[in-house]
Amino acid sequence: MLSFIFVWLLLLICTISIPKFEIHQALNRYHDYVLDFVFSTLTFLGDGIFAVLVSFIFFFFDKKKGVFILSTFLISSLLAQLLKNFVFDDFMRPYHYIQSGVLHVPIVSGIKMHASHSFPSGHTTTIFALTAAFSLFYQSKKIGASLFVIAFFVGFSRIYLSQHFLEDTLAGSILGVTTSFVIHPILMKNRSFIK
Repeated sequence: MLSFIFVWLLLLICTISIPKFEIHQALNRYHDYVLDFVFSTLTFLGDGIFAVLVSFIFFFFDKKKGVFILSTFLISSLLAQLLKNFVFDDFMRPYHYIQSGVLHVPIVSGIKMHASHSFPSGHTTTIFALTAAFSLFYQSKKIGASLFVIAFFVGFSRIYLSQHFLEDTLAGSILGVTTSFVIHPILMKNRSFIK
């Protein structure tokens, strides 16, 4: 958790002190076919279908954990969608600025691009909610660090694919982790809920 807070603060300082177009262009400076494939594949780990599939797999082996994962995903996704569509509905995605000629970064072929509803990143919210939930199940620093690295790269994939800016993924990561950590103690009031 401390490593997440440190990285979050570092990225927050970057988003405050550096214009988002400059950050986006710097993070998209290098593209190649291998990275295109890796990040266009990795990004699906933040997809809602993947989250539901994971929750059902857990549900099959442990109903209580499956319910917790599904609850975390649904609540964090609902919050992300409410923020996207009603609070920050005027926040545009990188593709909007690429189309208007303001932002100059490569586009990965085969990816369906979106121009609006950028903040926060839903995929990043989902993967951080899931990995935070897993880290609560398996109280291991090695597992926690591995999960954080996976979530980090899924979040980065959204920037690499120009689906989101850094600030969108940062907000999504905070929302996902916070949701998981808030729901967990509520469910844990019943001590037998998650073993």
